[in-house]
Amino acid sequence: MPTVTRTVHSPAPVGTVQAYLRDFTHAEEWDAGTISCTPVDDAPIGVGKQWRNVSEFRGRETTLIYTLERDDPGHLRIVGRNKTVTSEDDLALTADGPGTTLTYTATFTFHGVAKLATPLLVPALGSLGDEAQKTLQAALEKLPVT
Repeated sequence: MPTVTRTVHSPAPVGTVQAYLRDFTHAEEWDAGTISCTPVDDAPIGVGKQWRNVSEFRGRETTLIYTLERDDPGHLRIVGRNKTVTSEDDLALTADGPGTTLTYTATFTFHGVAKLATPLLVPALGSLGDEAQKTLQAALEKLPVT
């Protein structure tokens, strides 16, 4: 299971950052690979809420259904699934002065034939993590500080 961990900082307080990240439609702004991210239904945002995420990885589009599986103060887990991969995004938020430090860990579990290619995908996943770190940092710097 390849894992990518990155840390970013926001001048905004933890509550503001968590509210932004728990609405996964914002992945269009902060996740470099996301093309679109739309709610599956009109249910309010909370544990169990789902989004259809279309992303590009290695030149190909892929669709995953993401579910908000954990929504605790300072901790979110959003898990995406399709027949090829399970992508678990674990977001840990801690107060850093008036701002927030976010540790973002993405774990990828490949299924079926894709599982055999896992070692070959590790470098591409690292590059994806680097790009996501840049776009996530830029998005979080734009959040309101108060």
